[in-house]
Amino acid sequence: MSRRRALRRAAPPVRRGRGLARWWTIQRATGLGIVAGLAALLTAGLLGTSGDALLYPYAALLAFTALCGASILWITAFDIRTRGTSGRMRPIRGFDAAVGLALLLPSLYALSLVWPRLG
Repeated sequence: MSRRRALRRAAPPVRRGRGLARWWTIQRATGLGIVAGLAALLTAGLLGTSGDALLYPYAALLAFTALCGASILWITAFDIRTRGTSGRMRPIRGFDAAVGLALLLPSLYALSLVWPRLG
């Protein structure tokens, strides 16, 4: 492989942030978002039997799930902007976008249904 071709294929170095920005990754956001979404589903199952006692924890879980989905989309967008999207990375970027939307949209919809009751 020629040097020119090797330089063209090399991805630019990734700049790591500091503190929380360095710790928060797509993998962590996905894992925590899925766990929070499942916890919100379990809380919603209990919410019907006990009234408004679990309303605020349910809304907090939904908000955290939406935050995880939005952060996945945000990180993916900045990663695409920084590194670009090669043919090998397109399926990964598509999967990240799908997971981000799958966490964001249903949780925002459920949060919009609960919002009037929060007062």
